[in-house]
Amino acid sequence: MSATDTRRQEIIVLTDEHKNRILDQIRHRKETCPHCGGKQFSVGDALYLGFLFRSEDSDAYMVGLTCTNPTCLAPRTGIRLSRSELLNT
Repeated sequence: MSATDTRRQEIIVLTDEHKNRILDQIRHRKETCPHCGGKQFSVGDALYLGFLFRSEDSDAYMVGLTCTNPTCLAPRTGIRLSRSELLNT
C-alpha cells in the first residue's frame, strides 16, 4: 500500500458487475433500509468476515450499502453475503 492510498488491505474493491449482482440480491431478498424503509442503495466495498469472527461462516462477506433516500437520517448499512452470492464463483 502506498503512502497516498488510504484503503485498507482487507477491503475488497468491487467491480460494476459485482455491484449489479449485489443489487439483484437485495431486490431478490426484498431488503430495505433499516432506518427509513428505502429500497434503493449504492454499493460500496466488501470485507471478508470469515477470518474476523468465529461465529461467521468461512465464506461470509459484508458489503457496505448506502441508502439513496435523501431524507434518510442514517443511510449507512450493509448486507452479509456468501462468497458465491458476492463473487459468483
